Amino acid sequence: MDIQTHLIKKTANSPKVCTNCDNQITKGEVYHLEEGINEHIHSLLARSFCSNCYAKYGEKKLLKGNE
Repeated sequence: MDIQTHLIKKTANSPKVCTNCDNQITKGEVYHLEEGINEHIHSLLARSFCSNCYAKYGEKKLLKGNE
């Protein structure tokens, strides 16, 4: 079963790691969080991407990793 997802812009309230490049996302930094369009994705499964990866690859290419 495929869950359709998109990325939403968030501000980190705690340090995170980019799923794509493994760089640190620091508290207060803007990042992009994966979110289900019609279904909820558990926060432990949702992927986080730093702004650099988002700018470099875009939403479609980053999310394609799970298809």
